[in-house]
Parts: sequence; structure tokens; C-alpha cells
Amino acid sequence: MIIGKIKMLLIVTAILGVVGFGAWKYYQYTQEQIRIYATNAAVAEQAQAESQAALESTMRDLVKVQDKFNEVNSQFSSAQSRVDDLEKKLSEHELGQLAQARPDWVEKIIDKGSADVLRCIEILSGAPLTEDEINAVKKSKTNTQCPDIANPNYIPK
Repeated sequence: MIIGKIKMLLIVTAILGVVGFGAWKYYQYTQEQIRIYATNAAVAEQAQAESQAALESTMRDLVKVQDKFNEVNSQFSSAQSRVDDLEKKLSEHELGQLAQARPDWVEKIIDKGSADVLRCIEILSGAPLTEDEINAVKKSKTNTQCPDIANPNYIPK
């Protein structure tokens, strides 16, 4: 009987040992899974923060681009109105007859207008203003095609 009880005790001890070992291995496995999930969550949170920062930066850049576009569009509209005014002025005169009658005078006017238009394009492309352009206050010294851009101190009367 004692041998039967010892066998029973050994069997119960072996079963408890196997169950305890299995519980310990399960605990280790779940702790490893928790560590992996925590690491993945931290990486995902960091990626989300970086994405948010990139989105905010893109939005700020978009606002700057829109502002610059509006500024350039305004300058283009101003230039277009000057071109329209010039076309209107030119259509009022018969240039062919005038050029035959006074070719030197017409050539001088066209050359000056062309030079002024080219200078307007240079300024709109980023060229700095010269001292003469900045200081011009008389109409005869201004750029006749874009005085508002080329001659900031000139106030037309």
C-alpha cells in the first residue's frame, strides 16, 4: 500500500510539475508577446507623429505657394492690363503711315518701349532694381511700361 501511495504521489507530483512547467512557459510566451506589441505600438506612434509633422509642414508650404501664386497672378494681371492698354494705344495710330513719315521717331519710341518691357520682365524674374529706377520720380525718367514695379517711388499724377 505504501508503494501504491508513493506511486500516486510521484504521478501527482509529475503532473503538477508538467502543469507548472507549462504555465511557466505560457507566462514567458505572453510576456514576450506583450513586449513585441509594446515595441510595435511605439514604432507606430512614432511613425504617426512623423506623418503628422510632415502633413503640417506640407500644409504650411502649400499656404506659402498659394500666397506666392496670388502675388504672381496679381503681377500678371497688372502686366496684362498694361499690354491691353498698349494694344489700345497702338490700335489708335496708323503705325505704317507714321513710320513712313517719321521713321526715326517711330523707331526710337518702339526701341524705348521694347527696352522698358524687357526690363519689366527682368524685374519680375527677380532682377534687383537699379538706383536710377528706385530714385525716379519724374515721368520722363520712369519705365513707361511698368512704373509700379520698376519705379516704386514714382507717383503718377
